[in-house]
Order: sequence, then structure tokens, then C-alpha cells
Amino acid sequence: MHPPCLRQLLGCLFLPLLVGISTAQPLHFNIVKGSDVIGTIVAERNVHGDGTFYSMVSNSEFSLVWSNTVQSTTATTYINGILHSCGAFMHVNKSMRDSSNMVRIGDQAHCYIHPNKRFIHSGVVEWTTARMYYEEPIGQTRIFVESEMAFRRFEAIGANIYRLHLSDGKLNEYTYRRGELQEVKVIRTFFDLYFKRV
Repeated sequence: MHPPCLRQLLGCLFLPLLVGISTAQPLHFNIVKGSDVIGTIVAERNVHGDGTFYSMVSNSEFSLVWSNTVQSTTATTYINGILHSCGAFMHVNKSMRDSSNMVRIGDQAHCYIHPNKRFIHSGVVEWTTARMYYEEPIGQTRIFVESEMAFRRFEAIGANIYRLHLSDGKLNEYTYRRGELQEVKVIRTFFDLYFKRV
């Protein structure tokens, strides 16, 4: 059954880490289409003991044929450097477009992708898209994508520039300077977006 709301799911997955956490300085990005700023992203990393909790919240508004308001949230928890749970959610014009979540129980990660796909992901995950906002993924050849609940091919294409190959031919390109993420280029069929660090 699909989780009834984002707040309840986040509470179930991440409540154990939300007591006494230390909060890192949030990162802010503008979402740019052409020459227009159409939205914002706020990323945070919180550390408590052996746990690290990442969150990313984006809000944007743009027009293709008609106006669209897009809100997305990603929440990712590591314990001892290993992915323990994650969830990704997208609403378009206040209606659920996509959602996925995972929680590790023992050696298995129980995954769900809206509307009715359930499966077990085995093996250890160290790198996800959330971690990439705070660390440069030097030497990585694959990244676990929270929204797709799967590893995707990852490659260096220039000095401190990397390309993540998503499903359906979609691409994201990440640019770092002195180990800090500066920009994400989101390449899609009909348009490109840029997430530019503020």
C-alpha cells in the first residue's frame, strides 16, 4: 500500500536520527531554465553518532504547454557510511507524480516504487545522489539513485565534471570546484535545467 503522506513516511524512516543531531550549514541552489530562475533547492546534511541524514527539497514553477508547479523531496540516511534508508517524492501541481522508498533490514533493502513495484535490493550502497551534494565522487563508476532505487552508470567527463546516466536516456552532469558541488546540468529531451549554487 502506498504510504499515506510524506511526513508519516519520513517519520518512520528517519525518526531515530532526529534526536540530538548536529546540523550542517544548508546548501542553496537556484534552478535555472534559460535565463530565468524558476525555483530553488535546499540541501542539508545532519550528523549524529554513526548516522548521517541528508535531505533535499526543491520547489519550481515553469511552463511548457501550461504552468506546472513541481515540488520534490529526497531523504537519505546512512549508518556507519552505508545506506540504511531513503525516499524520493515528486508532486506536480499538488498531485503525486513519482515516489519511491527503501529501508534496510539486515542484509536486504526492501524497495518500493510507485505505484506498485516492490523488490529486494541486495548488497552495500555507499554512494547516492544525496551524498554527491556534499562530497566529490572521485573514482566512482556507479551511483545509487534514490528515485530509481538502482545503481546507474557514472563517469568523469572532464576536470571535476561527471555524468550520471539515468533511465530513459536522461543525463545529469555535476561540476565541482575544490571538492564542492557548484552546478548540476539536468539534460532532458525537451529542455535543460541548471542547478546553480548560490
